[in-house]
Amino acid sequence: MTAFTAEHEPVAGNVITSRFLGEVIKDPASELFLPTGLPGFEDEHILLPIEIPAHRPLVFLQSTRSPDVCLVCLPVSCITEKFQIHIAEDDRLGLGLDLDRSLVMGEDILCLALLLPAGESVRTNLDAPIVINLRNYRCGQILLDSRNGSRLLTAEGNWQPLC
Repeated sequence: MTAFTAEHEPVAGNVITSRFLGEVIKDPASELFLPTGLPGFEDEHILLPIEIPAHRPLVFLQSTRSPDVCLVCLPVSCITEKFQIHIAEDDRLGLGLDLDRSLVMGEDILCLALLLPAGESVRTNLDAPIVINLRNYRCGQILLDSRNGSRLLTAEGNWQPLC
């Protein structure tokens, strides 16, 4: 498995081990930098996004430092078409995003919904996505002002809003 990247070939011999994904070839050009880590994972500052074709559209964020840390995510567009995003000025500065520019999803930023176990299913909080600046690969979990809400995946494969 290799980290996804469109422009660079993986560096041979640059392998990390994931408890969940096995050996992964690490491409330094694909690494995501988290200046402050994530809640509960404050010491994790570099994650490797991994896409496995058979599991698309899932995105795995594997720590380059800790084999036991692998976060499972989905692009928010896979959960809802009505996703609204407003990133506060401080968060924009932290991610290196232009303050005066309207952000374009898929061009400027990518928003990933972190999937969390919920009994026999998974849930996510769309008001706290992982936002990636696609121009410099800085990212973080951002608390949004918008009200996208939490969702639960039903047995039928639909995302149901939670109260």
